[in-house]
Amino acid sequence: MKSVMLKGSQTGFQVTINDEADFQQAVQEFEKLMTQLATKNQDAAESKIEFTILSGNRALSADQKQRLRNIVNQAGNLVIKEFKADVMSNDEAYHLRDENRVTIIDQTIRNGQDLRVKGDVLFLGSIHQGGRLITNGNLFSMGKVKGIVHVGFPVDESKLAIGDFHEAQQVRIGEQIEIIADQRQPVSADVRTVVHVNDLHSIGYSNLDNIKAISPKFFSRIGGI
Repeated sequence: MKSVMLKGSQTGFQVTINDEADFQQAVQEFEKLMTQLATKNQDAAESKIEFTILSGNRALSADQKQRLRNIVNQAGNLVIKEFKADVMSNDEAYHLRDENRVTIIDQTIRNGQDLRVKGDVLFLGSIHQGGRLITNGNLFSMGKVKGIVHVGFPVDESKLAIGDFHEAQQVRIGEQIEIIADQRQPVSADVRTVVHVNDLHSIGYSNLDNIKAISPKFFSRIGGI
């Protein structure tokens, strides 16, 4: 029995990974399948094939998901839309608990220091150059940021960073990195600036007034503004 199977549906392509198969064997078959799909799709450079990965009763770890993402990224014209499993890992259960928690931080993060937090963060302190604030949730900053902020750590690109980041070194969302000094258009010195990952999977900037269009889920969660 194959470890990896591809099929089409009304909602797009699905790749099923047999939850009883050896994961290493599944990865090898997955890589061959992706090579075949990329080759068939190479003449349509602007057309990307999106698919969902189904893992049944196997809850893929963050490392396992990243391994599959790396294979897909090499193809260039393939995109993983989402991962779905019939079970929830311990990490996912803790994540659901943590994402409903808001931590208030009023401290200075100095050069060389990393502060890692779970859940959403309301930041009132100061981040010096070379300092890093890292969270798997959203960030609401009313402090002074001259260092690095990383939301959605390690790979969640649905999170937002809201605040004045015009003096920051970097803003990271999931795997996306923005070096502020490299921007052609200066980042606004406005605490209502919203940094997010747009439909092109790159970092974009907007204003809090547009939060409903940027993230309807987040807008609904905070009850509108």
